[in-house]
Amino acid sequence: MITGWLAQNEPATRRRRQLDIVDGKTVIPLPRVLEALGLVAEDLPSVVPQLAGSFPDLAGERLRAARLRNDLWNHAETVLVDAPRLLARLRAAGVKDEKADDLRSLINALARARALLPLKRPVPLARLALACAGNPHFFDLTEECHGAKLVLLAVDLLKATQPDTPAAARAMLARVGVFADRLSQTVLTLNVDAVGDGPVDRALRLACADRRPLHLTLYDLTCTPPTLATDRPWLVVENQSVVDEALIRQATTPIVCTAGSLSAVDHVILGIAQDAGVSIRYAGDLDVSGHAIAETVRSRYGGQVVHMDERTAQAAEAAGPLANQPPAVPLLDGPSRVPLHGDHNPPIPSTNTDTDQGKYAVFQEHSVVLERLLGADSTDPLRLPLAAPRR
Repeated sequence: MITGWLAQNEPATRRRRQLDIVDGKTVIPLPRVLEALGLVAEDLPSVVPQLAGSFPDLAGERLRAARLRNDLWNHAETVLVDAPRLLARLRAAGVKDEKADDLRSLINALARARALLPLKRPVPLARLALACAGNPHFFDLTEECHGAKLVLLAVDLLKATQPDTPAAARAMLARVGVFADRLSQTVLTLNVDAVGDGPVDRALRLACADRRPLHLTLYDLTCTPPTLATDRPWLVVENQSVVDEALIRQATTPIVCTAGSLSAVDHVILGIAQDAGVSIRYAGDLDVSGHAIAETVRSRYGGQVVHMDERTAQAAEAAGPLANQPPAVPLLDGPSRVPLHGDHNPPIPSTNTDTDQGKYAVFQEHSVVLERLLGADSTDPLRLPLAAPRR
């Protein structure tokens, strides 16, 4: 019968139409069926439930979703009227229907912040987040939270340039009275001296005299920045284990550690050192992230990248296995067992350079790299090459 409906008034030369069957159900071109039954599209909502039972009103749902999005953006433009860059960021991210309520909550939290900023006196970021969103971590400056959008709001309110470092982002918030992570953000130093009279200068001098490590907070470096001594170059390293090894070896080189990334406090201390004229040497892991940090230190702060070249990688590989005991266990060969992942231009100096396979990262904890950074230590129990295995 259905085929007959569809065949009505078909030109004689046209082949009979074949109906599609999807998941066991026949798919019928709706306009021809409506014509055969003498119906119009507006009749479907009342006719179809009688014949086939209830069905989802997809068109209605799409219309409601479109109205909801329009209402949402109209609301955002009303409560964030003087934050064009923030609005552009929110629109660029879009909104899924099931996330519309979350987006509305974010817009409302930002609107509350806009009504408060700039503050009459500074408050910690967590307090502002609690007051605006009911959650002290809502505006944390992490990828999972919404701190970046709060920074954009501050940029719009101040009509400023968008910050390009974590330190600049926190400085932007500080200009509207919000202090972010001033105490939890720390940088580790060893043998770093200062010549000023401030509290951080005195702390640095005392730690330097006592040969002990010192954690400096973002509060220390922004509220009472030190006047640094410039008579000795700094060694800036990626990993705290290098600082620990320097303590064990009783090294006297001034060392600053970025702890695996360039956070706000790292940018601040490197900027202070650059302004003071301190000579900076940077050394990190020979992997993608290590070279990314090295390039930032070189290009932004004038640092000299050391011991991250092909010769270092080849020396680490030539030093022999990392472990050769016990005899019943295979050698732990190569400078590491962590493969190099990701593309980098120019290519990262690596091991096994004659092949495209089996390239491994070289880490600062490797004995060869530590000796280049801190000097040789004849008492090092992990010094390479290892003694011949016991038999």
